[in-house]
Amino acid sequence: MRLAFLSIGRHIHTERWIRWFAARGHDCHLLTVQPGPIEGVAVHDITTAGPGKPWRYWRSLGRVRRLLADLQPDLLNTHFLTGYGYWGDWSGFHPNVLTVWGDDVYVTPFENPVKRWLARRALASCDALTGDSVDILRVACRELGADPRRAYRVLWGVDHGVFRPAVATERRSAFGFGADDVVYFSPRSYTQPYYNIDVVIEAAARVREREPRARFLFAGYEGDPAPFEALVARAGLDGAATVVGRIPHGEFAATINACDVFISVPSVDATAVSLLEAMSCGKAVIVSSLASALEWVTDGETGRVVPPRDVDQLATAMLEYGARPDRRRAHGTAALARARTEFGFEANMALVDRIFTSLVDARADWPESASLEALGGGAR
Repeated sequence: MRLAFLSIGRHIHTERWIRWFAARGHDCHLLTVQPGPIEGVAVHDITTAGPGKPWRYWRSLGRVRRLLADLQPDLLNTHFLTGYGYWGDWSGFHPNVLTVWGDDVYVTPFENPVKRWLARRALASCDALTGDSVDILRVACRELGADPRRAYRVLWGVDHGVFRPAVATERRSAFGFGADDVVYFSPRSYTQPYYNIDVVIEAAARVREREPRARFLFAGYEGDPAPFEALVARAGLDGAATVVGRIPHGEFAATINACDVFISVPSVDATAVSLLEAMSCGKAVIVSSLASALEWVTDGETGRVVPPRDVDQLATAMLEYGARPDRRRAHGTAALARARTEFGFEANMALVDRIFTSLVDARADWPESASLEALGGGAR
């Protein structure tokens, strides 16, 4: 197949997704305003110049239309509802599979009536919809008008050959953590307040008062770490906390394995890939009580669940894991078992391949077990 993708360039989700199809001999083309090389993929820059964002956006739409007319792909896969999703809709190209990511469904469409109208248009026009949780698909269908009969849960997926339990003594030492320390790892973006890193820092300060072995690692895959370094200093965590920027994905598994507890407590989120990776490494996890997290984490079995922005309950869960290594191990073992049944990258990409093939070849080989209706979220 010749496949065209409209997506965020220079992003690991985009690159892993498209490389999977390129490795299987498909002719893959990425249309993006963030161009960068991807082995085996033709990357097309759709960036345009002009006085003002609406004019540039309209001119880029023209470039998208011309490229699709020239390429004549068998299918268009549009990633991210807002922005790229609008281009996919207004291009008029079909079949178009729309893949939603997170705040493009949960946040942006509800900021004003125009964005909501654009989001509803894009969701109504796509031929199939994929998202990484039942919850994000449910919101797209119930609140934004997508068709639940062609909505499928597809995870970004985990490479279990890389993300698996392992000893990472060298990596642990590189961060300055000792063998007897209890290390808590928070790896969320520094750009959005809804990731609640400030709450994790406040809870960490309370934990440190009662658990002298506690150490903390904060990493952000985007944004400026400086404000959080200042928060750490004001919290009195100097010497106990390390704040870094982006950790390369090739080093992420070792970093997870160098730590004891993984923390992700946003107020808004889809299924966090880093959560799936931590569970695949058999780590104890603490998550916020979002529907997208509760699909994977059961409180007291595969991790601990706390309300968003609840410092008291977060600190309590952290202290529990600090004092109970047996509980960390038990929850981590249960999390690993869950991860190995559903999180595999290859298995999830095979679902996408079936969706594409069903649309292009009309074989009707839809992955019904992954459909929103089969997973219990289809009722409007």
